[in-house]
Amino acid sequence: MSSVIVNCTGTGKPVAPYWKKMVCGDRAGLALRADYRNCLATAVRECGFQNLRQHGMFHDDMFVWHKKDGPFNFQYLFSNYDYYLSLGLRPLVELSFLPTWMASNDNRIFQVKCAGCPPNDFNDWHRLVNTTVKALVARYGLDEVRSWNFEPWNEPDILFWKGTQAEYFELYKRSVDAVKSVDASLRIGGPATANFRPEPDGSYRPAWVEEFMAFCEREHLPVDFVSTHPYPTDFPFDDATKKHRRVVRDRDATFHDLTLLRQVVEKGPYPRAAIHCDEWGSSPGARDCCHDHLFSATFLLENILRCEGLVDSLARWVFSDVSEEAPPGEAEFHGGWGLLTVHGIRKPSFHAYSFLNRVGECCLHNGDGCAVFRSARGWQVLLFNHHHYANAEASWDTHADAEKMIGTGAARAFDVVLEGLPQRVRVTRHLVDREHGWALPVWQEMGSPDWPTIAQLAQLHEAARPQVETRVESPVDGRLALAERLAPLAMMLIEVEAI
Repeated sequence: MSSVIVNCTGTGKPVAPYWKKMVCGDRAGLALRADYRNCLATAVRECGFQNLRQHGMFHDDMFVWHKKDGPFNFQYLFSNYDYYLSLGLRPLVELSFLPTWMASNDNRIFQVKCAGCPPNDFNDWHRLVNTTVKALVARYGLDEVRSWNFEPWNEPDILFWKGTQAEYFELYKRSVDAVKSVDASLRIGGPATANFRPEPDGSYRPAWVEEFMAFCEREHLPVDFVSTHPYPTDFPFDDATKKHRRVVRDRDATFHDLTLLRQVVEKGPYPRAAIHCDEWGSSPGARDCCHDHLFSATFLLENILRCEGLVDSLARWVFSDVSEEAPPGEAEFHGGWGLLTVHGIRKPSFHAYSFLNRVGECCLHNGDGCAVFRSARGWQVLLFNHHHYANAEASWDTHADAEKMIGTGAARAFDVVLEGLPQRVRVTRHLVDREHGWALPVWQEMGSPDWPTIAQLAQLHEAARPQVETRVESPVDGRLALAERLAPLAMMLIEVEAI
């Protein structure tokens, strides 16, 4: 039993909703597709995301500079950015990957063979970035582009960069000049590295962050923000087996990583730099069936609420299963990263963000599966019953495997008393559990069709709706008792409004 008494007229603590500052969306070329844009519009409307990070703005399929002796072509890039801004969404401009003609070696990543390596001529890279930034300023105005962030490359510490750390630092240096020479107030940062790395003592530290800041200090380069990707799961290369193995860390990994990251930045040469964790989730696995599960939703709630105040953004990778880093999804539910399936069916993780988007920016209580907020509309109580993997060594390759990995957990009772309420209130409960707001079991009952029919999709969209119940209450002496019992991995948003 978790018992909490909350004074609804109390001062509370201001909360910056860092969880919706940014979301990720795979590759820029995919954003030319209608299904991608439809999913993005849904995510922005219901989850409130404010910035979008993508790979591949310079990949061949965007045709920005298709050959060295050819012209620049911003048709596709402008089409994407026009659309994002029409949604109220700003781009985080990830400067990647190379046009193929600019590549210095044969490293090609993803199914579409993005060139992941240093340029064969850094002067060409400078011209590409500088010309693109000038074009963005000319189209959208300097005031608008000053509100964006520019980030050279993605995860140069792993497979996305067949080059040295020194070559990445040179890329950053050239990118700084290319961006800042357009306007000194434009923001740029990095190093956008992958998972935290294990130390001999068993602790984990952010990859390249300290070396990056030291390099920039020596070279007198600006760092407007520090970025890295603190997934609590990693796939290190095992020298003994010559294969990548999976390491799933403990329940506190994200909190410990973000706490350390904040300390590293504040003690470093750029203590005022913003911190953007611009990829994150329970794992970077492209076929992790836990992503389709209730587990992913309560994982998000627990970590987002616990880590509030540590970083400036914590961006979910990705908003939609319209994705091609691995081969495109072979079934409606295939363990993809997305908050939405390829047909826009809302997963439980989507509801976690939509619930968070409905809470106020004054927090009255936050702890142990229960958070209470106040907004101009009233009060919001967010409850969730998370547990960590029962067997972290198990497989997540199928939904049956994921169930074994996650385990059954136990139900949990919450007793929340709200004090200082008006005489009459409307109380609305939104519930997501195994029977409500989760379409996967219904899809399985259909026989797990790879490509559901139109009628089946309509049924799945309906099954993905949370249960909503509303009733009018009369608090006694301003006190309202909320007694809720949540099944394992269930979550509930309770909205209380004066009437």
